[in-house]
Amino acid sequence: MKDRKFYTDANRASWDEVAPRHRTSNQEELLQAITVPDYNALVPEFVETLELIDIKGKNVAQICCNNAKDLLSVMKMGARSGVGIDASAGFIDQGHELTTAAGYQDDVKLIVSDVYDIPKELEGQFDIVMTTVGVMSWMPDLPVFFKVINSLLKPGGHYVVEEMHPVLLMYEQDGKGVSHPLYSYFKEDPWEETNGLDYFGHVEYESKPSYSFQHKMDDILMAGINLGMSLKHIREIDHDISNFCMDLQHQEAKPPLGINLIFEKSI
Repeated sequence: MKDRKFYTDANRASWDEVAPRHRTSNQEELLQAITVPDYNALVPEFVETLELIDIKGKNVAQICCNNAKDLLSVMKMGARSGVGIDASAGFIDQGHELTTAAGYQDDVKLIVSDVYDIPKELEGQFDIVMTTVGVMSWMPDLPVFFKVINSLLKPGGHYVVEEMHPVLLMYEQDGKGVSHPLYSYFKEDPWEETNGLDYFGHVEYESKPSYSFQHKMDDILMAGINLGMSLKHIREIDHDISNFCMDLQHQEAKPPLGINLIFEKSI
């Protein structure tokens, strides 16, 4: 293991590298879709999870917001204001375009920042902090990540999670597109990938290295509990929400593929 900044810097470079590919894949379509009043990019289970805490009139932050389409979806559900934070300037640029197209440029602020170096003035400002699928596996230090989340929340605020189930990272697809368990659930060393981050087109390319990490379910739950956060909701999902090993949802002996969680900050 190298130091935390080595991994976050490498991952930021990888995401900046793939940003133009993602723009080509879906930006024009999103610029049209985001203008629809009831547009919502979130899957139904996550909408239901957010509705458990009533987001109307709330201040919401999304960590690792990518192009901000999920944050804009929450705004359209009735949130009062939104802040999106992502390390990749390339994706934040796309987010600014979508925010303007949606008409939320006065209500949504997008910030380029390493998640571990979020500006101090944002601490204690939010009723809800959310992360959507695929964030936690990029975090080299999960307990400190949770400390950042907790610091952003007002007392009694909620951290709402949509994530790949940790069991899913045991799997990898073979050349025929069939997923098999190849890795230990208790894997401690990071994965290093150089075949790209094009999870839309699934086109591999020689890329800058990126690093991801296995965090077990107890790692995730205890990272919040150790800060005094209360687990208020957990839901396991039996179908693909991540464009990763999608064939597993059709296998008879399928693992859990996703989770939704709600943590509440202590008052």
